[in-house]
Amino acid sequence: MDEKQTVAVGKKERHDAHPVLLIRDVIRNFWAVVLAAIIFGSCGYLFKEMTYRPVYQTHMTLVVMQGGNSSVFSNRNAANTLAGNLSKLLSGDVIRRAVAEDLGTGTMDGTLKAETISETNLVVVTAQSGSPRMAFSILQAAMNHYNDLGNRSLGNVSISVLRPATVPNYPSNSSGSRSFAKKAGIAGAALMAIAIAVFAYLRDTVKSEREVEEKLDTRLLTVVHHENKIKTYKEIFKRKKRGLLITNPTTGFLYVETVKKLRARVEYQMKRTGAKIIMVTSVTENEGKSTIATNLALAMSRKYKNVLLVDGDLKKPALNKLLGYQEDDAPDFPDLLRGEATLGQALVVDPKRHLSILLCRSREENSLDLLKSERMLQLMEAARQQMDVVIIDTPPMGVSPDAECIAELADATILVVRQDCAPVRVVNDMIDVINASHSELMGCVLNNYRITEFSDHVSYGFGGRYGYGLRYGYGRYGYGSKVGYGTKLGYGTKLGYGTKLGYGTKLGYGAGDGAKREEGEA
Repeated sequence: MDEKQTVAVGKKERHDAHPVLLIRDVIRNFWAVVLAAIIFGSCGYLFKEMTYRPVYQTHMTLVVMQGGNSSVFSNRNAANTLAGNLSKLLSGDVIRRAVAEDLGTGTMDGTLKAETISETNLVVVTAQSGSPRMAFSILQAAMNHYNDLGNRSLGNVSISVLRPATVPNYPSNSSGSRSFAKKAGIAGAALMAIAIAVFAYLRDTVKSEREVEEKLDTRLLTVVHHENKIKTYKEIFKRKKRGLLITNPTTGFLYVETVKKLRARVEYQMKRTGAKIIMVTSVTENEGKSTIATNLALAMSRKYKNVLLVDGDLKKPALNKLLGYQEDDAPDFPDLLRGEATLGQALVVDPKRHLSILLCRSREENSLDLLKSERMLQLMEAARQQMDVVIIDTPPMGVSPDAECIAELADATILVVRQDCAPVRVVNDMIDVINASHSELMGCVLNNYRITEFSDHVSYGFGGRYGYGLRYGYGRYGYGSKVGYGTKLGYGTKLGYGTKLGYGTKLGYGAGDGAKREEGEA
């Protein structure tokens, strides 16, 4: 057996920013963003509460009169003068020592200030402290010393109390815990979103068609766009997912056509190499290999008479659920390999799908021994002689050695690579393993592909640029192309179906006088 090797030439490791994928990754991990917001917000709230120092204020309003003068203007001037002198007096060391001595403390734990109410002869004296009782006591003690210290500096000014001071019930300053918690939560959510986006950006996976060519040591067979399995609101509420099969009438047109394109390319490789037994595998779990294998077999069955689909994933079988045979308790593929059932008993013939199937309905612990058995070898040789195509769904190569065992029996391999899933390094390692086996690697299928840029679009109805929304679908002048349905020269237009030059092409269906034909009139 010759060892086949593929060498990547001129490939450079690079990271492209795919904004749609980055945003989708953040949305997918939205729970982490919310959790970060809660944690940061809670920590911010606790921090502000622990560092909060309440400040209590009490006020005393004074009326200032200059001697017996009743002039408002004179009284306002006197109030302004008093406010300035009183502020200097109350903030001075003399009054502070006197207040501290009255209160019996070493220092005055608070502040005092005086200010004039604009356009009035009223002066407001304010005391602040960390304790409501201390703020009231400071203001009272300060005003008690006013007559002793203030008359000498205030001159011929009389002062009366308009509103006495009271003990404050609430602090004058707010902790700001809620506001700070909101800001901290928003900051935490933003940091987590940025971290997720950066991690997704640096994750070395296959994110686009171009990256398949640049990063992987194999060719690209086709790109399978994402297809929703849940089609109706009823299925959403029931949380019911159908198998994504091309025989299902609700399956999207683009998906069906993509599988047909995959079949065409696989057929070309089969004719070139003479391969009949094709294994479909992946690197990790949940990359969609079972769905691709099943739909490829269904597409082949529409063209070939004898198509065999084998569930070779004995560790985690999926074809029975995908095809709707999970309730059947008939003998299956492992029973055939153990010699407990004949081929006629284990083989499921599906007349509606025109498909022969070997299913596995339960997990097998000794799967590797069964796949390496002589019965498995004889079965593959008989299938190669009697069947037109054999499709084998295998376990992921990065999870189980069963796939490597099947690769020695298969003629060709299709590798399913899900977008932005398995690391490129691991995928290339598995490619090297396949190239070193008996099986020839046909190429890879980029599965579950979603757009990566805001400018990308997927058009899969009539009127796509090159047919059915695919870049090169049905040829340059096929359905929905320049001369196709509903376009410049399309269905029922200047040169469309049954018109002057026939069925949408230059010399197509009913060329000549197509407008006079019965089909053209229809």
